[in-house]
Amino acid sequence: MEVVMSTENIFEEVEKENNKNSDYMDELSPEELAELMSRYKKELARIYKLSSAKKASISSQKLHNAQYLLNKCDMEMRSDINSLKKKFGIHY
Repeated sequence: MEVVMSTENIFEEVEKENNKNSDYMDELSPEELAELMSRYKKELARIYKLSSAKKASISSQKLHNAQYLLNKCDMEMRSDINSLKKKFGIHY
């Protein structure tokens, strides 16, 4: 039997998950929060560097579909950043 959640239920589940992350962040000591943010920033920098390297490689190859590949690279980077934000429970 297949269970289908309504949109309202999905939003409720997402809100519960966000509240869990928020509660977790509230429980961290200042040192733990600083360490968490440091790890987040390092991973974010890695994502930007990887995207930049991909873009440089695409640009240097003078491909006919370079613009498409650059746009795809941007979308992948945004997806990676959104996943990272979700992983760390960051909302901005």
